[in-house]
Amino acid sequence: MKTQEAINTFVKETGGWVAAQLEACTRCGMCAEACHFYQATGNPEYAPVWKLELLRRAYEQRFTISGKARLALGIDKPITDADLTHWSTLLYEACTLCNKCSMVCPMGIDIGPLLHNVRSALSEAEVVPLELMAAVNKQVTEGSPLGVTDSVWDDRMEWVADEWEVELPIDVKGADMLVVFSSIEIMKFPENISAIAKILNKAGEKWTLSRQGREVVNFGFYEGSEKRTKLFMQRVFDAAKALGVKRVLVTECGHAYDALRWTAANIMDVPAGLEVIHIAGLIGDYVRSGRIKLKPGAYDNDGTITFHDACKIQRRGGHIKEPREVLNILAPHAFKEMTPNKEEAICCGGGGGVIAIKAADPQRYAVFQLKIDQMKKVGAKTVAMTCSNCRLQFTDSVKHFNVDVKIAGLSQMVADALED
Repeated sequence: MKTQEAINTFVKETGGWVAAQLEACTRCGMCAEACHFYQATGNPEYAPVWKLELLRRAYEQRFTISGKARLALGIDKPITDADLTHWSTLLYEACTLCNKCSMVCPMGIDIGPLLHNVRSALSEAEVVPLELMAAVNKQVTEGSPLGVTDSVWDDRMEWVADEWEVELPIDVKGADMLVVFSSIEIMKFPENISAIAKILNKAGEKWTLSRQGREVVNFGFYEGSEKRTKLFMQRVFDAAKALGVKRVLVTECGHAYDALRWTAANIMDVPAGLEVIHIAGLIGDYVRSGRIKLKPGAYDNDGTITFHDACKIQRRGGHIKEPREVLNILAPHAFKEMTPNKEEAICCGGGGGVIAIKAADPQRYAVFQLKIDQMKKVGAKTVAMTCSNCRLQFTDSVKHFNVDVKIAGLSQMVADALED
């Protein structure tokens, strides 16, 4: 194990911003109450401030007089291999990087990026959970964490086009928009591909898929490896540049949107003038402008419909109004809000790579019980969402708990309710 590599990464990451954030923390514990893993289990180690403990120790022991003194006197202990192994379980199995903790911090500390820094150090120390790392390596070698190789992708696109009778333009130079799906959608929810294609075609969009830049999910981002995060995003950007598109459309994937929309600009060169957008925002634009028309009340007779806010799309991305505007057209009488919602919504519990780690199942199922309580309170028969990773967590968890509720992607609902 490379303990020194982790410490070096902590030190490298500790610039003025990180130092100011750590110094501002008063250990008030309010972030714990915002963490869905702490809420669901009561485990004090799941408090976000405790998950940052290794970063704090590395900073204080290296850069502060008091920290150096406590280390020399034996009051504080140096970071050990055992610490890294233990914190790996906290950061990867009980944290989705949802960043709700930042919403409640009275000192305004941006905790999510600090937690990502801890993952980066754990990545350098090679203490990433084996299943997560296996998915990362698959994405390196095969282009996809779920094994969507060139031939698999070709077969799936041909099948979707035939099965749903939809046109899927591929590698069209001069198109305005590159559409990139996640392997979760390709393998688990292929109807998403058809649905989004129907929406784009109905709106008269000039769009294309890319065989080269076919995977939008980024397991390097989950891992915390800047090198692999950049590698996976570069494939998308290279495809966009080769095809001459103006926009990259992220479909129903939250972390991919976060990585491509914000992280990329801070760690690598993004093609000049290229805009990264999300399908939730685009659907909202289409509806407002009249480029697509929806059948009013199309879902009003299907029982109560509610909406799950995805952390990276709604809280981080700000696409809060658009899904609600759509649902108020599709189900003006049946749509009811869960509480809390919007920026304060409870994470599904499966994001940030958590759902890929078998050892994290008890934690993510415990968290999902919070969502079950929310759904029951509004009497939901259908839960709509804009993230396929959330959808996978919901689909798996309602089966696990035998909950009678339908899980729906918003894009599919829109596609099925398009006016002719």
